Amino acid sequence: MKKQLLTLVALCAITMGVNAQTEKGDNMIGGSFSISTSKTESSNYEKRNYYSITPRYAHFFSKNLAVGLTIGANYGKTLNNNYDANSNLTSTRTSKQKGISVGPIVRYYVDITEKFKAFGQFSGTIGVVKTNEISTYAYNFEPNTKYIQYNASINPGLAFFPTKKLGIELGFSLLSYNKIDYDGPAPTYSWYEAEAFEFGLNTFNPFLGLNFHF
Repeated sequence: MKKQLLTLVALCAITMGVNAQTEKGDNMIGGSFSISTSKTESSNYEKRNYYSITPRYAHFFSKNLAVGLTIGANYGKTLNNNYDANSNLTSTRTSKQKGISVGPIVRYYVDITEKFKAFGQFSGTIGVVKTNEISTYAYNFEPNTKYIQYNASINPGLAFFPTKKLGIELGFSLLSYNKIDYDGPAPTYSWYEAEAFEFGLNTFNPFLGLNFHF
């Protein structure tokens, strides 16, 4: 009887340890960092580099369910070389982008083991992006372009808790929607608005995050 009681107490302690980080009334503060790069080797050479950091804060309104706010900052650079066989000329374009965004997040955790949890997160943001471009294309962008960007995404992931208050996570964007509204004159031979849906398994872009729970 005594051994059974001790076993029950131990199981309760383990259960409390598992759920302590994501109980109702808890808070989460942290963020994620993402790096992506791509390169196309051909006569039309293209190389892209993209970096983003996303701080966030959320409050657990019920067990495993957190609602909060995220702020994002990003930087991207694209280099294009386009060879025209008719004129035997190569046109180049270097584009740099800087952006900042803000919006709500909703996250739900699912317990797996004592130290691991799966999660799904929905986020919706609005941001401002500025583009600076140097190009020899005849149909290049304006040297300085500013536009408003809207984004909504569903991001699944896995969180590891080495301690009750520290969570390390790896996730990716499963489904996302983006819309761009240009502020001012549109880029030459381009569009005023653009919309796109992306499925994460086709454009895999993982992110690494760190959160403190208190």
